[in-house]
Amino acid sequence: MKKMIRMSVMAAAVFMAVTTVAKAQDATQQGRGRGGAGARIMAVLDSVKASDAVKAKADSIVKATAAENAPLMQAARGGDADARAKAQANTQKQNEAIKALLTDEQKAQFDKVLAAVPQGRSGGPPPTR
Repeated sequence: MKKMIRMSVMAAAVFMAVTTVAKAQDATQQGRGRGGAGARIMAVLDSVKASDAVKAKADSIVKATAAENAPLMQAARGGDADARAKAQANTQKQNEAIKALLTDEQKAQFDKVLAAVPQGRSGGPPPTR
C-alpha cells in the first residue's frame, strides 16, 4: 500500500514538472505567437484612444499582413536576404494603412508611440542555426 501511494505521488510530481516546463515554452506565454506585432499595434491604438471600429479594421489589416509575411519570414530564415526586406516593406504598408484610419492628431501620436515601442527581438544578436 505504501509503495502504491509513493508511486502515485511520484507520478503526480513528474506530471506537474512536465506541464510546468511545457507551459514555460508556450510561445503565447512568452509574448510571441498571437501577440508580437499585432499586440504591439493594438497597444499603440489603445494609447491613441482609437475607436473600436478602427481597432477592428486595424486587426484585419494586421492579420492580412501577417499572412502575407509568414512565407517571407520562412524564406528569410532559409537564407533569402530579399525576403526580410519585402516583409519589412509589407509592415510599413500595414502601418500606413492603419494610420489612414486615424485622425490627424491620432496619426501624430501613433508615430510617436510606435517609435517608442520595442520592435522585434529585444537585444542580442540573432540566433544562429
